[in-house]
Amino acid sequence: MDNIVFYFSGTGNCLKVAKSILKELGTGEIVSMGKPGSFFLEKQYDTIGFVYPTYFWGLPKKVIEFAENLKTGSNASAYFYSVATHGGSAGNSIYQLHELFLNKHGIKINYGQKLRMFSNYVVMYDMVNKVKEITAKSDEDLVPIINSIKKRETNNVNKLTKVLAFLNKWFIKKVWTMDSDYSVNSNCTGCGICRDICPVKNIDIKNDRPLFNHKCEQCVACIQFCPQTAINYKNQTQKRRRYTNPGIDYRELSERNNA
Repeated sequence: MDNIVFYFSGTGNCLKVAKSILKELGTGEIVSMGKPGSFFLEKQYDTIGFVYPTYFWGLPKKVIEFAENLKTGSNASAYFYSVATHGGSAGNSIYQLHELFLNKHGIKINYGQKLRMFSNYVVMYDMVNKVKEITAKSDEDLVPIINSIKKRETNNVNKLTKVLAFLNKWFIKKVWTMDSDYSVNSNCTGCGICRDICPVKNIDIKNDRPLFNHKCEQCVACIQFCPQTAINYKNQTQKRRRYTNPGIDYRELSERNNA
């Protein structure tokens, strides 16, 4: 049987992890969780994985929506696993998905693990200048996780932390409209990269300028990938570094996000 890995990625980190996992597992598919509507698992899979970033100590809103609407078909006996990437703390992001699947689908996620990657939420801080070192360490830390998945290992996940759950719920309620605070300066050339790279299709190009449609997930891909550093958040990011995963080209991420 085949394998399928679902991912959600703005700057390419989670796509890089998903590709690395599938390469070791063998044949299968990689599918973006940014897709609209419900996704139906039409065939039986040996392994079903979820790779996603941690946003405000929990799951991104789109990952919650995708997981709730997933039609699992005849895959109750498949090996389910999750990998939550994070820059600071993974918070409740592993337990949240575990709880969601039990309550919504009656399925237990067999294995859940966190993976520290380059911290890139440029809205809140200037990013460190250690991309090579941090990405190399992430690649190293991913090896035992993949080995555990290959061996079909199981583990227990930490219980929900209520304070972090409250903060994540606060973020989920406001995240869609946070793009109201984005600005586009005169450097913009209307190239359309921000539109193409957005995992949830939140951006249109009108009159050669990006238009944000208030379905933002705060993945900050539009800020990070803009070749002219024309997109910014309030007055906070203009002089801050930019980051995209060095192993993922924007064309590949755009193609997969829009497949």
